[in-house]
Amino acid sequence: MNILIPSALILTIIFVIGWLASMKIKNASFVDAMWALSLGIPVLIYIASHEGRSDRKIILIAMALIWSVRLGSHLVKRIYSKHPKEDKRYKEMRDKWGDNANRNFLFIFLTNAILVFLLSLPFYFSSQSDAPLQLLEWVGLGVFIVGFIGETIADKQLANFISQSGGGKICKIGLWNYSRHPNYFFEAVIWIAIYLFCSAAPGGIYTIHAPIIMIFLLTKVTGIPPLERSLLKSRGDAYREYQQTTSSFIPWFKNKSTTKTS
Repeated sequence: MNILIPSALILTIIFVIGWLASMKIKNASFVDAMWALSLGIPVLIYIASHEGRSDRKIILIAMALIWSVRLGSHLVKRIYSKHPKEDKRYKEMRDKWGDNANRNFLFIFLTNAILVFLLSLPFYFSSQSDAPLQLLEWVGLGVFIVGFIGETIADKQLANFISQSGGGKICKIGLWNYSRHPNYFFEAVIWIAIYLFCSAAPGGIYTIHAPIIMIFLLTKVTGIPPLERSLLKSRGDAYREYQQTTSSFIPWFKNKSTTKTS
C-alpha cells in the first residue's frame, strides 16, 4: 500500500499550488473544478503501480475520467462564466474571515485533496487485483453506464428547458417530473456502481465510504440544500408546490395528495 503515500503527497502538492494561485488572483472558486478534475491523477498512479489486467485497467481509468471530465468541464464553464468574480459561497467566506481568509482557504483546499484521495481508494483496491473480471464487476459496469446515461439525459433535459423557456421557470419535463434533482440521483448511482465494481477486489468492500460521502455531499451539504434555498428564494410558492408534489432525490411518482387540481 506504499503507493498510497506518494498519491496523497502529489494531491497535497497540487492543491497547495492551487491555494497559492487562489491567493494570487484572490479567487478560490476554481477549487470546485480542481476537486472534480483531480480524480484521474491517483487512479493513473494506482494503475501504473501494478501490472494487473489491461481490461480492468481500461475500465477503471474510463470510469474515473468519464466522471471527472463530465463534472469538471461543467464546473469550469460555470466558474469561467463568472470570472473574475468569485463564487458567492467563497466571497461570503472571504468577507467573514477577513485577515484569516487565506489561512482558512488553505484548509478548504487541503480538505478537497483529502476528499479526492478518499474517493480514489476503491480504484486502488481494484487496480491491484490480478483476477479475471468477475460478475460483480460486470454488474458495476452496467450500473455505471445506466447512471451516466441517466445523468446525461437529466442534464440535457434541463439545458433544453432553460434554452426554450428563457429561465426563471421550474423544469418539470422528463426525469424532472419525477425528481427535483435527477442529475444528483444518477450521480449517486455512478458512485454506487464504482463501489460495486471495485468491491469485487480484495479489500474493495471496505471502501463503502466513497458512495456514502458522495450521497451525503449531494443530499446534505453542497448539492440539494443550497440549491433548494436558492430556488425557493427565486421561484417562491411555485417551487414550494413542486417540493410538495415531487420527490427530492429518487425519481418517483407524484404525490397526488398534495397536487393541486386544475
